[in-house]
Amino acid sequence: MPTLAGYEKEYVRKTKKSREHFKKAKKLLPAGVESNVRFFEPYPFYVKRAKGAYIYDLDDNKIIDYALGYGPMLLGHNHPEVVRAVKEQVGKGTMYGASPDIAIEYVKMVQKAMPSVEMFRFANSGTEATMHPMRVARSYTGKEKIAKAEGAYHGGHDYALQGVDIPEDMMKDSRNQPTVPFGSGIPKCISDLVVLYPFNDWGATEEVITKNADDLAAVIIEPIQAGGGCFIPRDNYLKKLRKLTKELGIVLIFDEVLTGFRVAFGGVQEKFDVKPDITCIAKVAGGGYQLAGFGGKRDIMEEIVPKVDGNVYHGGTYNAHPVSVAGGLKTLQILSKPGIYKKIDRIGDSLFHGLRDLAEDRGVDVWVESLGSLGQMYFTDKEVTRWRDAIDVDREKWRHWFMHSLGRGVFFGVPHADEHFFTSLAHSEKDISYSLEVSDEAFKAIAKG
Repeated sequence: MPTLAGYEKEYVRKTKKSREHFKKAKKLLPAGVESNVRFFEPYPFYVKRAKGAYIYDLDDNKIIDYALGYGPMLLGHNHPEVVRAVKEQVGKGTMYGASPDIAIEYVKMVQKAMPSVEMFRFANSGTEATMHPMRVARSYTGKEKIAKAEGAYHGGHDYALQGVDIPEDMMKDSRNQPTVPFGSGIPKCISDLVVLYPFNDWGATEEVITKNADDLAAVIIEPIQAGGGCFIPRDNYLKKLRKLTKELGIVLIFDEVLTGFRVAFGGVQEKFDVKPDITCIAKVAGGGYQLAGFGGKRDIMEEIVPKVDGNVYHGGTYNAHPVSVAGGLKTLQILSKPGIYKKIDRIGDSLFHGLRDLAEDRGVDVWVESLGSLGQMYFTDKEVTRWRDAIDVDREKWRHWFMHSLGRGVFFGVPHADEHFFTSLAHSEKDISYSLEVSDEAFKAIAKG
C-alpha cells in the first residue's frame, strides 16, 4: 500500500472490510474493479446496498452519495415507484426476444421530452448509444470522418476513445491538434478518421470543422462537456455549431447520455433551445437499469430500416429489455411532473454554490462549474470553461478534499479530478448542510497548507 497522506487515514480506518475485499477482488478482477473509473488509491470501497441519497459499504458506513451510479440515479437509489414498476414487469417476464409492448410508450415519453427525436432505437449502454449513430451518419452522408471535442468522453468504442486525453508532448494548437487514442489496443487507422475540435472555443471549432467539412459525416458533442469535468456552453456556442453543421451538410449528434433528463426533462437541447439531428441517451433514461438509445430525424434514422440494397445494421439481444424499459418508463413519468426540475436545480445549486462560497471564505482558490444537479470543483485561481483550462488545476488539493470527505462519509462522485459529481431529488437539506460542513473542514486544512 502506498504511503498515506494524513487526509486518507480516516478512510482507511473506517474501511477495513473493503481493504480485505480488495485483496481478494484484485486476484479476480483487473485492479479489483469492474470498470476502470471505479478504482482509486489506496483502494476502492465496496457497496452492499443503497437507499435514497445513501450507499452502505461492507463496513456498514452510511455514505452520502454524489456519484449516484455515475449519473443515473437522479431520483435517488431504490425509488419505491420505480421498484414497484420493475417488480411488476419481472412478474410478467424478463426477456421476450420479441418486442415488448411498453417500448412504444417509452419512446413517446422520450419524444415528449425531446421533440427532435422523430424515430428511436434502443441500446444497452452509453457506449452503444454513441457508436451506432456514428455508423448511421456515415451511411447517411457517404462520408467517413467524425469530429469530436478534445477531452470529451463518448464511451468505450474505438471512435470514442480518441483525444480523451492528450499527452503533453503531443499537445498542439487546438486548430491543428493531432488525434491520439486513449489507451492501447486501438488501431491507428481509427485515429485517422477522427478530427478534434475545442469545446467552447468557437473560432477554432469553426475553422476545424469547415476545413474538414468534405470528409465529415458527423460532429458529435457532449452539449455540456463532462469529459474533463463539467464545462457549460457559452456565447451561443451550440447555436453556432447547429447553424454551421446544417450549412455544411454534417450530421450533428448530441451525446446527452449524461445530461439527458438531468439538466432539464428535455436535456441540454431544451435548456439551450438547440435541436440536433441525432440524440444519444442513457443513465437517467434508464433510472438505474441498463437502458440506452439514440434517435433523431426520420430520414436519417431510416438508414437502419432493412432494405434490399443494404442498410445500417443495428441489433442487440438485450435492446429494450422489458425490465429496464419498465424502470426507465416509470423514471421518466415521475420526472415529467410539473415543477420537479425547480426542486432538482435548487438542491444542486445549494451544494455547488455553497462549495464555492465556503472555499472563498477560507481563502482557497476554486472554480465551480455547474448547472443544476451536475458540476465539478477545480482547485485553481483561473476560470475553467474548457478542457484545456482544466489541465493544470491542483489535483493534490482536490484529492485532499475528496478523500477527507470520503473519510467523513461523503462520496463526491467519480474519484478523479477530471470528472464530476451530481445531486439527486433524494438529497435533503441536512445532507447538503453536512456535506458542506465536511468540505469546509477540508478547505480549512488546505488553507493552512
